[in-house]
Formats: sequence, C-alpha cells, structure tokens
Amino acid sequence: MLKLFLARQMVRRTKSRLFPDEFLEQKHVDQNQPYPNDSSYFYGGDKTGNAFITRMAFREPKRLNEFWFDFFLKDRGYFGLTRSPGPEGTGFQQGSLKYEPVEVGKIWRVTYQGPVHDRNGQSHTCEADLVFTGDHPIYDFEKSSDHDEIARIIAKKKWTKEFFLKMKDTHQVHYEQTGTIKGTIILDGTTFQLEMMASRDHSFGSRNWNTWDRHFWMTGISDSGYHWTVTTIKWEFLERLTAGFIVHPDGTNDAIVACTDLDTVSKEKLLPDTGTVEIKTRSGRTHILEFRRHGVFPYLHDDKYSMREGIGSYRFDGSEGLGMVEFGFHTDKYRI
Repeated sequence: MLKLFLARQMVRRTKSRLFPDEFLEQKHVDQNQPYPNDSSYFYGGDKTGNAFITRMAFREPKRLNEFWFDFFLKDRGYFGLTRSPGPEGTGFQQGSLKYEPVEVGKIWRVTYQGPVHDRNGQSHTCEADLVFTGDHPIYDFEKSSDHDEIARIIAKKKWTKEFFLKMKDTHQVHYEQTGTIKGTIILDGTTFQLEMMASRDHSFGSRNWNTWDRHFWMTGISDSGYHWTVTTIKWEFLERLTAGFIVHPDGTNDAIVACTDLDTVSKEKLLPDTGTVEIKTRSGRTHILEFRRHGVFPYLHDDKYSMREGIGSYRFDGSEGLGMVEFGFHTDKYRI
C-alpha cells in the first residue's frame, strides 16, 4: 500500500502541469534530460491516395537529429529525403525544411526546397509549400492519462535508479491536433495541388527509442465529423500505456482510457494490413475503429526501432474515414 501511495504521489507531481499554447508551440531541447528530444510531426492524406508525412526531431549534440519528408502522389509513386536536408537552424528548421507558426495553436506552414528520391534511387527536384490548419484546439495528452492506472503499474515494478531513469521517457509533454493541409508540391516542374485531412503532434522531454518494445498509433477524421487519435505503447521496462482523444462533430472532446491491446490487434501478423480496435472513453462510451493500410513509409530510429507509417483508411462506428496507421517494434525482439 505504501508503494502504491508513493507511486500516486509521483504521478500526480509529474502530471500536474499547465502550459500556455505560446510555450508549448516553441522548440524545447532540455540538456538536463537523459535523452533530450523535441519532435514535431505532420501527416496528410486524401481519398484519391495522395499522402504526405514529415517529422523533425531535435536532440543532443551526441545524437543526430531525425528527419522525415516523404510523400506519395497518385500515378507518380513515392518520393522522399534520403539524407539530411541540412544543418539545424533557428526554430523548427533543418536546412531548407522548415515548420513555421502562422497562428499559435492553429496554423503552421511547412516548406521544403531541394532534391527528393524515388523508390528506385533517382533524384528529382522538389518544392513544397503546405499549410496545416487545425479544426479544433490542440489536445494535451495529459488530459487522457489515467493517473491511478499509471501508479498501479509503477508500483508493481522493482524500483531502481535505472528504472526511474527510463521512466523519464513516459513524462514527455505531448499534444496533438487534427485538421487539414492545403498547398502545393512541385515535382520536376509539375505542380500538384493538394488538399488533405491532416494531423500533427509535438512532443518534448526525454526519448530513448531503445526502451520501446512496440506500439501503434492511429489518427484520422471520419465523414461523419469525428476526429480521433489513439495510441498504446509497451516499453521494455513497463506494461503498456494507452492514451488518446475523440473530438465529436460538435467540437466536444472525450479522453480515451482503454483500447484493444497490441497482441490482439497483431494476433496473426506483426504489421496487420487490416484490423479492429475497440475504444473506451472516460465518458463511458465505446467506439469501434476499423483500419486498413494502403501503403507504408518505413523509418528506423537509433538503428533499433522500426517505424512503419501507413497510409490508412478507416470506418469509425461505421462511417468512412481517412488517416494514418502507425505500427512500431524493436528489431532485436520482433521480425516481420
């Protein structure tokens, strides 16, 4: 009982934060963290099959920054970066890849100018200018945390200095937002006008990919006006934790407190092409999320953690939808 009481106190102390949007939307690379990290991500997709994804993570000097900038154009195929876009700049920038805030907590501009490569390794010229607009306020995942459940999991573990060092990875500030991305990608002089459903996230704190066992993250928008993000992560030192949110058509939101576990979703295949996730929310509602993957952007973090970003379609409580279907796993423990 004493251990559970102490765990609850620790969780409440580390989770009792309230930051204004102006602070959250800045870059934060805290060198006092064991594995400093600031990560921003944008995803977009449309019903014709076009998809776009970009991510930048800024880290400590001893660890290289991470970067993604990839897209799929119907009838043209996959294109993306194969090497760093350039040195880190002011704000969210690596070389000519930039994320610039237009309106805090709502509008961001993503730009890139430089070479991209197709899946055959051929180089192409590219100029992208895309604007993300949030449909609803940003959602801090702190609102989804089941503090008592986290405390119970912590209390069951053996408390060591190494355990608490690894626990810092679970204390990140993490928020998300769904909306739209509009703009152009000019590929080899041909302009592609894009308008896509979209999501973005921003997280900062400590992150060590080698402590992750596996996870999934699914985000999207349905034709009936629902927006959602659901994620469940299993660390190698900790049981899985689930978080997320659902935004209703009237703009109200509901925290996700439980969902179908990883073993069930991936029962027949580590990276399932289709599946169903049952979601339970704090209000007591149950939602059924059916997903299908149509294509994948593959990434590898710290040479060990494989991330597969899937171009996804959904049925949310029976209504068609679009979004991203992400699965990840530690390559020392799992094989495709």
